[in-house]
Amino acid sequence: MPPKTEPLTDKEFASLLVVGNVPPNGPAPVIPVAHRDRLIALGYMAHLSGRLRMTTNGRVRIYAGQLAAG
Repeated sequence: MPPKTEPLTDKEFASLLVVGNVPPNGPAPVIPVAHRDRLIALGYMAHLSGRLRMTTNGRVRIYAGQLAAG
């Protein structure tokens, strides 16, 4: 997982949730290009076969974000 010194903005986290909530056969998620690039660079998602896919680290980050909010 990326170092904890790389916090996500609220909007970046929302983009991560959008990608995480799309079923594999659902419509492709639309998020800002800057968010996509940063989330890919952090290892939270990958661009595979023309679609954004959540990585295990991305799912862990969503879970950690939900724990911090609760």
